[in-house]
Amino acid sequence: MNTTRRQDEAAQGAAAPSDRGVSPSAPGGTMRPGILTLTTDFGLGGPYVAALKGVLLDLAPGTQLVDVCHTIAPQNILEGGFVLAGIVDVFPKGTVHLVVVDPGVGTDRRLIVVATAGQWFVLPDNGLITGVVRSQPPEGIWEITNPDLRRAVVSATFHGRDILAPAAAHLLRGGSPEQLGPRRDSFITLRNFQPNAAEDGFVGEVIFRDTFGNLITNLNADQLAVAPPSSWVIEIGGERIEGIDRTYGDRPTGTLIALIGSSGWVEIAVVNGDAARQLTAGSGTTVRFRRNTEAGS
Repeated sequence: MNTTRRQDEAAQGAAAPSDRGVSPSAPGGTMRPGILTLTTDFGLGGPYVAALKGVLLDLAPGTQLVDVCHTIAPQNILEGGFVLAGIVDVFPKGTVHLVVVDPGVGTDRRLIVVATAGQWFVLPDNGLITGVVRSQPPEGIWEITNPDLRRAVVSATFHGRDILAPAAAHLLRGGSPEQLGPRRDSFITLRNFQPNAAEDGFVGEVIFRDTFGNLITNLNADQLAVAPPSSWVIEIGGERIEGIDRTYGDRPTGTLIALIGSSGWVEIAVVNGDAARQLTAGSGTTVRFRRNTEAGS
């Protein structure tokens, strides 16, 4: 199983949004609580998630905190990026997303703010933002460098609490991203979110295993639209799947199927079962999509 994370430096040519956060200001200039989401690989035990929340509530009282996921596999940037891509379309403008999946903590990797879709993403510059900006071009990028907008004592191993959380609170209070640090025109992206084209289709990979054992791939519905759903043959883990189904219930229990999931990605599933366990597959597993020219339309 190849789980190597592939990274590119993406030049974005971003245009800046408004310098002030949208969420704290209600019509008429009155203040209302901002919304902040939390996505981490901290797990459900220990003090780490609570420490983030304590800093945020101290610096931006009244913030509505939304826990997206704290069970990202440790240091799994690709998984974190997939989770973020699945929420950007459902939160209101002005939402601040704080994301801490940071295997490079304490090194010279950058910490950044990205504005896109009228929302803010506060996170390490390690590829986490990739899935979001595939469909939502960035409106602005800033590097977080201002020592005055962080905690008085900064741990080399907990930048999420000591640098990222104060930066997120600054935006929640309506602060300008310009005060956090200089504008940038690029950030790191992961190439794993894009399958490779082949002569008869695509070679992709699994980018996420969900709670049900469904295997979400990096191929989306638009890419499959070049041929009828019934004409695709999918190969994964030594198994072959004929055609793309509409939903799980279209096949009998125990059937291995492929379908378009709710986020628009192609996923591999076992009806009322666990595809990941059955195929011994997970993030990084190769998936081949071939067009069967003999299949009817």
